[in-house]
Amino acid sequence: MPIPKSDPLVTVPMVTPFKESDEIDCDAAQFNVELWNKTATSGFIIGSQSGEELYLNESERLELLSVVTDSLSGDRYTIGGIDSPSALETLRQAENYAKAGAEMVRIRFPRQESVLESYFQEVIPRLPVPVLLMHQCEPKSFGLAASPAGEPEVLGGIASMDGVFGYVTDHDMRFEARVRRVIPETKRFWICNGSMILLGTLIGCNGTTTAFSNIWPDAMKQLLDFGMSSQHSRGKTLQDLVSRIDEVMLPYLAAGIKSCLKLMGFKGMVPRKPTAEVPEECIIRIEALLREAELI
Repeated sequence: MPIPKSDPLVTVPMVTPFKESDEIDCDAAQFNVELWNKTATSGFIIGSQSGEELYLNESERLELLSVVTDSLSGDRYTIGGIDSPSALETLRQAENYAKAGAEMVRIRFPRQESVLESYFQEVIPRLPVPVLLMHQCEPKSFGLAASPAGEPEVLGGIASMDGVFGYVTDHDMRFEARVRRVIPETKRFWICNGSMILLGTLIGCNGTTTAFSNIWPDAMKQLLDFGMSSQHSRGKTLQDLVSRIDEVMLPYLAAGIKSCLKLMGFKGMVPRKPTAEVPEECIIRIEALLREAELI
């Protein structure tokens, strides 16, 4: 199915549901996707920091992507996440994701600026599907900007290549505003953090993939609509509520996202061992905020 053309798109870096035995729970994944299908969610990334990608092997990621793809409704899509500095390995994984049903792959920039252009010149023309580029050099640093992968002109030049669907920012808005200036308007330019949606639209963002999309995709869509139509003042109250939830849950990374979703009725919402659960006192705070947002 074709990737939708209308903006803004809200893509969920999907948390991975697990059984108590620590195995992936495919039935729970199907159940959860059916809940997300009733929201403003446009698509799903399988293999992300939100989805505990470092805890999953490739066969698990492929199985999960296949299950999610089969559970989609409407024109929603799946994206396979790749984080490898090897061009050969990147292409191998991309082929496997495409065979499993992915309409795109998400590739993080390698963490060595000197190889960026040669890596992508080798990879992008040979990919079986379009690529979403992610400028996230420290995946575990949720909410914090890492050192840039390269100069804005280098990142923008790569993002301008044929075969690139779009680019996801990191958290340094001053830097990313410079990247925006050198990326064609025809490419998607997505903000990376739920607490920064309105700010992102001020520098030209027209979509998002963010951990918070798991929890409240409708709010992400509404904030993008406000910002892209220059109605930022109308979104301030909603953005503040999103930010307050974000501040409590995000320090616990995937476990924090899952603590919200468990309260909201999603299944399989335990982190993979040995990740610790969120402390009970934080759960109480999260529950109060979710009630304020009328999510539970």
